[in-house]
Amino acid sequence: MIKAAFFDVDGTLVSFRLGVVTDRLRADLLALRDRGLLLFLATGRSRQDLARTGMLRDLRFDGYVTLNGHCCYNDHGLYLDHPIRQGDLEGACKVLRAHPQLAALMASDGESYVSQLNRRALEIFSYMHTPPYPVRPPEWMLERKIYQFIPLVEAGEEALFLDAMPHCTHTRWHPKGVDIIPVGEGKAAGIRATLEVYGLKREEIVAFGDGVNDLSMLALAGTSVAMGNAVQVVKDQADYVTDTVEEDGVSKALRHFGLLP
Repeated sequence: MIKAAFFDVDGTLVSFRLGVVTDRLRADLLALRDRGLLLFLATGRSRQDLARTGMLRDLRFDGYVTLNGHCCYNDHGLYLDHPIRQGDLEGACKVLRAHPQLAALMASDGESYVSQLNRRALEIFSYMHTPPYPVRPPEWMLERKIYQFIPLVEAGEEALFLDAMPHCTHTRWHPKGVDIIPVGEGKAAGIRATLEVYGLKREEIVAFGDGVNDLSMLALAGTSVAMGNAVQVVKDQADYVTDTVEEDGVSKALRHFGLLP
């Protein structure tokens, strides 16, 4: 029996074209809660991004697996706290200083900044439907817990940073952007922590996603759903492929599995 649902945000709950949860999906998520299901986010976004964009409207969730599983919280506070190591952040700073043409987003819990607002950065913010972050020098990271470092680089350029950040891995989400995070299970690590906090079994959860960073989450979930707009490797792994985000894919999958009438 499914007792909880985990949702990716961009490309799953929210389309990149619309930038906000639709009326139908909002109503369906509220109906799920009324039927007793626990609702969780599992996203590469930070809490400040979710607040700044307003993309989730007035929806509240029982827990938030943010920054690709490395910062997880609920109304009682953090329950998983896994930032990037200090030495890796120092390496990232050196690369940015050595390559001043490159920009990067730097995400803590509650604060996000960009190392510079060049043309590539402005393109990324437009794509994300997110107001540009304030600018801070890379060294800002060295006095904070940084959960996700996001260099705005094309294919192959990420090696500059990965060579300097040996305890990190990466996942590409845009032709000019990659998420660099601590080595581990990614979103699945956050979901494991969530299952422990809420006394859930993996067989009791359904997860929805569309991107490569959702693979570990979908592999862990007892029931996995790929969006119609998902990359092929995600569709190949999922138990069920629904319609695209703009075709109300989440709403249709909820009814396919009998979670809503």
